[in-house]
Amino acid sequence: MTTSMPEASNKRKVIDMEHADKRFSKEEESLLKRIKGSRLLAIDAVLAAPPDNSWNTVRLHFDNFDLDINNSLHDIVVDELGTLEEFGLLSIAKTTKKTLEIPEVGADTSTFEIGRTVERITIVNDIADIYGDGSLVARIEYPQAIALHTESGIIMLDKEVWFSEMIAIKKGRSIDGILYDDSVNWEDDPEEDPSTHFEFHTETQCL
Repeated sequence: MTTSMPEASNKRKVIDMEHADKRFSKEEESLLKRIKGSRLLAIDAVLAAPPDNSWNTVRLHFDNFDLDINNSLHDIVVDELGTLEEFGLLSIAKTTKKTLEIPEVGADTSTFEIGRTVERITIVNDIADIYGDGSLVARIEYPQAIALHTESGIIMLDKEVWFSEMIAIKKGRSIDGILYDDSVNWEDDPEEDPSTHFEFHTETQCL
């Protein structure tokens, strides 16, 4: 499922395009790198759709520090006409509050005991190329998931759908086995002009 982003075909027209690069910043990547070799004690979440869909924020507790993985909506330009769409964008921050506060939900915090050492981290980035009248008019790049590799499997925080504010907490043996395929949300109407369409790719980035 995970592939490298191919170069644009020379048969297509490529014009000045909108480019929204919403991947993690260097500062956020540094926070993730701090996880390597650390013991993940527990995960806190406010569950909007039990058993594993958290609303907005997942808090990771380690031996000597805590991190918040956030998913919040932002407007992104998706075509040459300036059309805006709301995207759920992941971000990473040091924990600054003692408890999770999701006032719009008003639910209690659930804690998942983990007790595993994180050996490495993989970021899964989505890339959506948008074509209009045969030309590449916009490219959107954003992180979909964070995979924490431990001695006994993968713990994944997956935002799944591009317009969602939730984060799914998953466990499995492989990234492809548990990652949601977001490309299904970019399907085109077959009755519309085929020169106007989306092309969807997924890249993995190892830290």
